[in-house]
Amino acid sequence: MSWETIEVLIRVFTGIFLCSATGSVLFLYWKPVSKYLEKKGDAKLNYAILKVIICAFFIPVLSVIFEDLSHKSWLFSSTAVIRNITEITGVIWLAGAAASGCFYFLKYRRLRKSLENSCICSRQTQKIADECRKKLCVRRKITVYQSYQVPVPFICGVISPEIILPEERYTKQELEIILLHEMEHYKQRDIFWKLMCNVLACVHWFNPLKKQICSQVEDWSEVSCDVHVLKVFGSLKQYFSTIISIAARKSGYRQYLASALYENSRGLELRMRRTASIRKMKGFPWKSAQIFFICFCTLGAATISAISYGYYRGYIYLEDKTSSKTILKEMDAPKLMKEKQRKGTSLSKQRMMEDEVPGKEKDIWIDWWPKANEFLMSKKFQAEKGDRIQMMLLCSENDNPNVNNNEILAGVITPDGTQKFVCDKDKLQHSFLIKESGEYQFFVENQTTKKIQLAGDYELITKKR
Repeated sequence: MSWETIEVLIRVFTGIFLCSATGSVLFLYWKPVSKYLEKKGDAKLNYAILKVIICAFFIPVLSVIFEDLSHKSWLFSSTAVIRNITEITGVIWLAGAAASGCFYFLKYRRLRKSLENSCICSRQTQKIADECRKKLCVRRKITVYQSYQVPVPFICGVISPEIILPEERYTKQELEIILLHEMEHYKQRDIFWKLMCNVLACVHWFNPLKKQICSQVEDWSEVSCDVHVLKVFGSLKQYFSTIISIAARKSGYRQYLASALYENSRGLELRMRRTASIRKMKGFPWKSAQIFFICFCTLGAATISAISYGYYRGYIYLEDKTSSKTILKEMDAPKLMKEKQRKGTSLSKQRMMEDEVPGKEKDIWIDWWPKANEFLMSKKFQAEKGDRIQMMLLCSENDNPNVNNNEILAGVITPDGTQKFVCDKDKLQHSFLIKESGEYQFFVENQTTKKIQLAGDYELITKKR
């Protein structure tokens, strides 16, 4: 696996890890907060914070910050140890994600199979559905189907929502409660958030909190739905009596990518208790809820920043301890390679690097990534006659048989513009003798057809005077 691929994997795993840490920290803060909000009777704010937590698992805010840090340090540079760790981690993560993805795909297939023989409900049922849709101010028309293969009513479909009813007779009140409940799920976009939970479980399968998070999202989506429906329906007793009556006819059946009227007895009992408690409270005023939400996010951001800085320092420490720089320093002085020279480069892609320049006995550690047909050069530095510019570089494309020995160049630019260089596809080790005092530049040139990595150091070795 090339170093370029390793770098991409490191960035991907860093993003996944930091997103997982972000979401986990916010969820751990939410747990005590949710109890407080429940006592205050604010299901909407509780559910809204959970949605933010789900988003935190997918929005790589910290990765963007780390991307900036990577240009100021050697973050994301790979060593042999980091390379091996990344390859092993990649295989393990991919296997876990694939297994989780297959699990949810089979559940989705099971759901779709149960809808194969469904048929559109009667006009009377559809008329009641239209009345419920108007009560909830839902603009989109949602078709109601019946199927003998489903045990409980549910709504499914993120883009094209459908309400599915079992093949049995319901009273008008039962139909009204069922349809109001399922349409409220559509209004809250609960199917989309359930899909996000499934993706979270696949991507962050290694996170021990994923099951709790998905469970809480599902529980609070039901509570939020019940609270809003009861504002339209009115009677808490009649509402849950009807749900219990329907649930008693069929056993619980958990649908994936669908929101059902009834999942299990534990969930129903929790919904009844929370809904009854929340209805008695007024909840937070809108401005107070905004302030509370901002304080919650600020506290989470402070903790996450501390965790991310620890990750940053840990990566730098690992890279420093396993760096090939140590190996290069322990090597003997580089053997002289065949030196070439020319008056200038024909490449149009040229870029000045912002790295430090060498001083007296000061080596410069570089990690440059020249793109295809790109010429990179350092800032100018002073060198005196008799000094030497010594370099030791390793190329990431040393395992690519398509790269020729004369396609990767490294050397110095003299005061008169002459370029003295050596070329090789593997190791570039040479010592350039300074024959004229003046300002010099160090350069590398990539004549290959892909981006490469050149890592190592160069230094100005002054003549004893």
